[in-house]
Amino acid sequence: MRHVPLAAFIALATAGFWGGHAFAAPFEPATVPDQVQVVGHLDVDALRKTQIFVAVGGQAAIDAALDEAPAELRPLAHALARTVRGVSFWRDTDHGALYVETRDGKNLAQLLLKLPAKPAHAIDGTSAYTMGDGDKRAFFAAFGATLVLADSAESLERSIHVLGGKGSNLAGSTKLPSASRQGVFVFVTIGDDLLGAIQKSAHSKVLQLAIRSLVVDVGEAAGMVTANARAEMGSADALAKAKSIVDGLRTLASLSDDAAARSLLDAVTVTTNGLALEVVAKLPVAELAKTIHATK
Repeated sequence: MRHVPLAAFIALATAGFWGGHAFAAPFEPATVPDQVQVVGHLDVDALRKTQIFVAVGGQAAIDAALDEAPAELRPLAHALARTVRGVSFWRDTDHGALYVETRDGKNLAQLLLKLPAKPAHAIDGTSAYTMGDGDKRAFFAAFGATLVLADSAESLERSIHVLGGKGSNLAGSTKLPSASRQGVFVFVTIGDDLLGAIQKSAHSKVLQLAIRSLVVDVGEAAGMVTANARAEMGSADALAKAKSIVDGLRTLASLSDDAAARSLLDAVTVTTNGLALEVVAKLPVAELAKTIHATK
């Protein structure tokens, strides 16, 4: 039997979206446990309606990517790709989980039964399963039409408790600055531990500065793809240093002979707001599609 870690499940569940991604539309903070370090969400319903999705190959590109999946997981991967509404994930200091919400809970439950998996302890009446061994062990369950994937039994239990309305969640949390954002993709850091680890290990001088929170969201409107990144800095000095570094990198890159790199930089604006550094990039769908195809 081939053992497949959680990372492989995530890759299969999200393969093909944005060149390799995918929860339902829109992001629901009430589905995420509180006391987490980071959350992310890709609204697949919205993504499928974008011009960029069509431009990079649409469903055909997803199907082609999933043909490379392990044989025992291929039916599940293709079924998820056809019925997925979106994907959300959360992670605390050590563990986390990913949710794949689909349109067909009955079919999802049947597909899980066909996997080379072992039964695990049921959670609040929901059947759970496990695959792999040691640090490559993955835990998963179907909660209604949502596939829940976790890298520990505790993370799976926390997820099922919250999805069933029996655990504390992020709904209404002041720690979630992106709650009002409705981009196709949203990524938010919440706790200090993750940012601290990033700052210690990052090679980027910007990420080594005192950052309190980081929010990234990507959306499309009127033929333009817009990416917003907002970093809340710990001090005015850190903000000034961060802006200086980003501006310097833009200046250096503008001297590049790579026309694609120059066009990307021309579409970027850098501003400050209080202690926040805001970077916005806007590109026409056609230009972004060319860049994506060129990197394949």
